[in-house]
Amino acid sequence: MRLQPLREMMKIPNTKVGIAFAIIVPLLFAIIWLTGYHNATTHFDRLKVAVVNEDGSQADSVAEQMTANLPFSAEVISYKDAREQLDANDITMMIVIPEAFTKHLAAQEDTSLEFHMNSADSQVALSAAESAARQMTASIGGSHVQADIIKENSIRNFATSMVPMMLGFIVFIAFMTMNIQFNIVTQILNRKFGKWQVFWNKQLLLAIIGVVVPTIIVTIHALANDTAASYMQLWGFELLVAFACISFTQMSFAIFGNAGALFNVAMIPFMLMTAGNIIPVDMLSPVFHVIGNILPASNGVQGFAQLIYNGEGAAANILHLLFILIITFALTCAAVMLKKQQVQYVARDKKSAEV
Repeated sequence: MRLQPLREMMKIPNTKVGIAFAIIVPLLFAIIWLTGYHNATTHFDRLKVAVVNEDGSQADSVAEQMTANLPFSAEVISYKDAREQLDANDITMMIVIPEAFTKHLAAQEDTSLEFHMNSADSQVALSAAESAARQMTASIGGSHVQADIIKENSIRNFATSMVPMMLGFIVFIAFMTMNIQFNIVTQILNRKFGKWQVFWNKQLLLAIIGVVVPTIIVTIHALANDTAASYMQLWGFELLVAFACISFTQMSFAIFGNAGALFNVAMIPFMLMTAGNIIPVDMLSPVFHVIGNILPASNGVQGFAQLIYNGEGAAANILHLLFILIITFALTCAAVMLKKQQVQYVARDKKSAEV
């Protein structure tokens, strides 16, 4: 078999890029995930729980026993503060000691403790919290105390639970793929037009795409799923996620050239890990929490989880996405400014004029 086609194939840069992707991508996922998830399930003490005592001073000892024995970071606060933190997904569980709890307990009468959990939290956190709730009730009152587990903001349709990933993460993949092609188009057009003329015309096209795509996919999900947030809330947040993803992936190509594709792919395992839908971000190393804050898809998934289940609570993610959009666009403009203008088209025009 003649190997001349293979030799010619290896001379083409795209072949080498493809081989690099095949080798580096699985290595990146392995290294990042094995590092990030290492012993993550042993860090339940990083999850936060609020204890609400509605039974007065006679139940102080019970509340203290809970905070001391729970495998989580726990504190006693007011019902109002605990409720706000639960809705914002800042705590994993809210435990309520009801009125007359100690009276029923002393009389060996049946009573219960309320354990409120936010359905927007990850399944790992919810499972750990539910297990801790049942163990807590057994240790306090044996068979006389029942665990009244209340999952707030629950959604019956399982398909709806996948919406945060589809709206918050899949759009990154879509725009990353789009900008791979647009990077090639930009290189071609830069030989014919000025770099800023190409840049701003491309921004116009990206702006149109950034509005049309969110409108289509949010409309589809709004018709198919029942969510706590309104259509305009979902559309507005998806608009921000889309532009942040477009700007982030565009920046990668502006700075790294063709290697920008590999940079964008390298960010995928970080975003999947810090999205919080698999394991709570608090259980990961603090450095990954910081990384998640500066990546668009991580904030997209977290924000949509709040909107889908609670109808609110995505303020921090909105601020992060605005920061990502502004900084990455500024870096893109700086990279374009520093790049030399390709002048091939000038030489060609001059030659044509002489003829």
